[in-house]
Amino acid sequence: MKKYKFLLIMIAFGALLFTACEERDFPNPNDPALDVVPDQALVSGVEAGTRDELAIYLRVVGSLGREVYYFEPADPRYTGNLLRGTPDPGGFLVLRPWSARYSAARIAEEILSRAAGKSGEEANGLIGYAKTMRAYELLLNLNYMDDNGIKIELSTDINTPFVSKQEALNHIKSELDDAHTALGSAGSSFPFTLSDGFASGGFDTPAGFDMFNRALRARVAAYDKDWDGVLSALSGSFIDAAGDLNHGVYLVYGTGVGDQTNGIYENPEASFVKLMAHPSFGTDAEAGDGRFASKVLVRDLDGNGQPDTTKFDDLQSTMSVTITSSSTDPVYIIRNEELLLLRAEANIQKGNYSDAATDINVIRAAYGLAPVTLDAGNAVDQLLHERRYSLFMEGHRWVDMRRYGKLGDLPVDRDGDTVLDKMPKPETEIPG
Repeated sequence: MKKYKFLLIMIAFGALLFTACEERDFPNPNDPALDVVPDQALVSGVEAGTRDELAIYLRVVGSLGREVYYFEPADPRYTGNLLRGTPDPGGFLVLRPWSARYSAARIAEEILSRAAGKSGEEANGLIGYAKTMRAYELLLNLNYMDDNGIKIELSTDINTPFVSKQEALNHIKSELDDAHTALGSAGSSFPFTLSDGFASGGFDTPAGFDMFNRALRARVAAYDKDWDGVLSALSGSFIDAAGDLNHGVYLVYGTGVGDQTNGIYENPEASFVKLMAHPSFGTDAEAGDGRFASKVLVRDLDGNGQPDTTKFDDLQSTMSVTITSSSTDPVYIIRNEELLLLRAEANIQKGNYSDAATDINVIRAAYGLAPVTLDAGNAVDQLLHERRYSLFMEGHRWVDMRRYGKLGDLPVDRDGDTVLDKMPKPETEIPG
């Protein structure tokens, strides 16, 4: 436990470098007493920790959903046991994203302990922030584990039990709803500062942050097939059919001391690029779809008009991923485009095909595509197509195909490959 507390302090201390705040009451790293860490450091520590190992998480779920390949010559597990359906429960592809999510969630837990000693708007602001972010971290681990479940008790005891997927969803919903209630009584401003990933979109006040909370709540409701719940949550979110599709909450990156780069970016015209789009992303794209052109580059390094093929481990692709254009570009947590697609999904499930088509066609028009008409026969497939191209490499394709029972429709490229439905429980979480 002392080691865990010291780790929390060092994470939070480093987070003070991550945010542009005026706090000067720095903790003494040689005196690991948790109560000397400023609230601001813990808040910033959650946000900074949310970025940790996210690149691995996105590469893994992108590979499992056959959005991308990750050609890593130094460690071919991305194209080896991951695509063979045999990921190592003790390997980094399982352990590092899992542990990073819980590390951030435990910092949020400490914020809640602080809030218990406060009152009024200050306490509610801390509760609203911490429970929202803790729910988000747990949701990512549940996406990884699915039916294997997760641990919702944030304990360092290895004997802490896993709960079922439904129990985990119920817990995450409750966390978000508790946070929503607290944010409603948190006043007009937080007693802490959030990064530009929140502030630039107006999500750095209790009212603005609550719209982010409701957006996440809509996503969770869709995972739980609660279609009225999706629509209810979206009504309190930042959804806007006339607004910027990229408006939303994102993670910020930088090259300063104590900061980190986004880990996804690679020069798409380098001689060898590790993160390559799956060939089907090109063959299944509609002609003229601006989403395709904005998210991948068909490589032609010598300019002869013929795509250059990158080959590795009996796999190949001609398209590098361009969802970020530099190592300090943001990575989105949730944005308006996803919210419109969530509303379309809920309306499809409720049989409101015209309303669903309205939202989908707003997106299609933004990318230069003709409108579609939806009915009971084509609506789900059309929705999954739109989500595939709108939300490419944002962590959704594998989850979407799994929750619609369509993992068998994903391509299998080599003899012996399979489409995994969930990651194994980390061996570090299972008593010996």
